[in-house]
Amino acid sequence: MSGAAGVARAGEAPPLATRTLDRCLACGGSALLGLPLRYEFRGRFPAVECRTCGMRFLSVQPNEAALAELYSAEYFERDYRCGRSDVPYADAAAFREENRGLVDAFAKLRPPGRLLEIGCAGGWLLQHARERGWQVRGVELSADAVAQARALGLDVHHGDLASARLADGSADLVYMGDVLEHVPDCRAVLAEVARVLAPGGFLYLRGPITTNSLARGLALALYGAAGRTIVLHEPPYHLWEFRPRSLARLFAACGLEVSSVRQGKIAPGAAAGKRGGAQRALMAAIDALNVPLTRAFNARGDRVVMIGRRPA
Repeated sequence: MSGAAGVARAGEAPPLATRTLDRCLACGGSALLGLPLRYEFRGRFPAVECRTCGMRFLSVQPNEAALAELYSAEYFERDYRCGRSDVPYADAAAFREENRGLVDAFAKLRPPGRLLEIGCAGGWLLQHARERGWQVRGVELSADAVAQARALGLDVHHGDLASARLADGSADLVYMGDVLEHVPDCRAVLAEVARVLAPGGFLYLRGPITTNSLARGLALALYGAAGRTIVLHEPPYHLWEFRPRSLARLFAACGLEVSSVRQGKIAPGAAAGKRGGAQRALMAAIDALNVPLTRAFNARGDRVVMIGRRPA
């Protein structure tokens, strides 16, 4: 079902074109529980939780055309990675150490082979991996980012993973960094990942699990008890609000064996979004408790690295 999220006022951008989900795409369940959370940005985008598998997602989502509009060149200037980066993506030097660390992590899983990055942006990681002996390929929706990657001599498909029509078993390792929460159908994408992975190949997934953190979990509980709703005045980039358990279930449903789950916590003071001073101070105080908790018990993080393997 499609439509538009709200009505535009004079001088404002028109509402985003939308689609409405009446079931969970991760498991097919139709028992959806409304959450006290929604985005408001050129429309309203409420969040729900599937009672069958625990997946959280926006029941009203931007449609394909609206998503293409949201991920313009400006997104890579300030909004990528939830607006938590202090530098634009074009600053290659700012990501050099991070990319070096990622390629080191890949090398611990297997020797250099065929690497596919989904959502490769301008190709900085692929360039670094290529220098380390990997055969690299990328998939990216943004035309501007694809142009930048191709200027580096990289093989990058402009479009989504399905439209790339990659051969079965054509990748030894697939990397997705801050991507899966943005796609219209998370299960379809993971199923396609499993198909293109060679037997014994790995999926290295990294991304946000925001509602899993202490601050957001407490806020959802308190707002729900008070009959109020957390309103985020931000573009609805995150269509899926993963948590470790629901994400692991999704991996299993797509035929991927979870071999490692590592949670992380962004340090206090780095909260994104438009919040008042008191709210920021409270969140920072809770985060100060959350950081050592996550480090000690691998729990209640707001970031996750989950590694899955296609059975040999």
